[in-house]
Amino acid sequence: MELHKSLIVRYEEDETVKRLLEDFRWMVNYAIDQGLKHGYSIKKLHELCYRFFANRFNYYTLYYPMAYRVAQSIIRTWKANKGKEKPRMVKKIVRVHKMLFKIDVENSVLHLKVRKGETLQLKLRLSNWHKEWLRRGRNGEILINEEHVYIPITVQIDLTKPDKWVAIDVNENNVTYVSSDGKAGKIVTGLKELKIAYDNKRKNIQLKAKNSKKFKELMKKYAKREKNRTKDILHKLSRLLVDKFKGYGFLLENLKGLRSSVNKKDLRFNKFSGKVQAVSVRNKFIKGRLNKMSFRRLQKYIEYKANLNASPVHYLNPKNTSKLCFRCGGKINSLKYCPKCGLDRDVNACLNLLKMWGFNVHPESLTYEVMKLPLTSGLNHDEEKVAELRKEVN
Repeated sequence: MELHKSLIVRYEEDETVKRLLEDFRWMVNYAIDQGLKHGYSIKKLHELCYRFFANRFNYYTLYYPMAYRVAQSIIRTWKANKGKEKPRMVKKIVRVHKMLFKIDVENSVLHLKVRKGETLQLKLRLSNWHKEWLRRGRNGEILINEEHVYIPITVQIDLTKPDKWVAIDVNENNVTYVSSDGKAGKIVTGLKELKIAYDNKRKNIQLKAKNSKKFKELMKKYAKREKNRTKDILHKLSRLLVDKFKGYGFLLENLKGLRSSVNKKDLRFNKFSGKVQAVSVRNKFIKGRLNKMSFRRLQKYIEYKANLNASPVHYLNPKNTSKLCFRCGGKINSLKYCPKCGLDRDVNACLNLLKMWGFNVHPESLTYEVMKLPLTSGLNHDEEKVAELRKEVN
């Protein structure tokens, strides 16, 4: 199996690179203009632009096809989105062919061919993590902007079927796991409280500063901060799970269509207007909260990090995994515990996923732990919650 990853590396400023970025942007915009007038197939753009670029600039000729390939991509996106304004390349970025560069990993240097007889040596700020990935995989065409070099890496992964598996249930405020060898636990993420806190901040800004000049700036600031904190938690959480169950296979719920389920509407009769109208099943507060949760993003983080450890990931149908009790067969529905035997709803979902994969793990044989995020100062084990969870499940 091939796995693709992109490395983002800073480099030290260079005047020649700045000039190359400006010229490449000019070439792309020129190719866009020609493509909109005469057609934007690669063959047509090559006829219209190649000789013109070669006469105007003295770069290596492989830069010119890169320019009109980028132009073609911009035009296609503009047409697909039915854009009204003329498409332009605003950011300074250059796409570099594989034959025009070489990365010296040991010395952290990018050797970049610019013109005949002129090769730049860009000093990269490569960490040990970057170097490990560059040695492990092969790189494709790179992108360079004013601050970073984007290096795509392709790694060959051998996903052999493991003997042990772990089922993971992603919830609004915790992630629950149960493995085929009897390990079980909950990780309290705090994401629910985080989302509610930033919602309250935005409400306060709207009440107090809606008409001020800094309103948009404040909203943007807190939206970015919320996004960064959420990504930080999801990365730490996924890394914890993947490292904890290295060598295991991962079983996750297929959450496709979750948003449609959250925003589901029913047709109901409005006695005031006398019309049949579509009305949301859930109230506005619940919909807003669930729509902001990053269930699928966490699963994708777990998937690609697990694959890098040569662990396979499979998605199973989640139908009734939380509603039907694994131990007694009773209905849990939306309750937190089974009303008959007291089995935890989240643990029950994991047990049902393992059962679907061919493992019958008895709840009485599980060893439980409860952990809290953030992970900046290590994991905090809450002994009272562990004892409470073990008592409730057993």
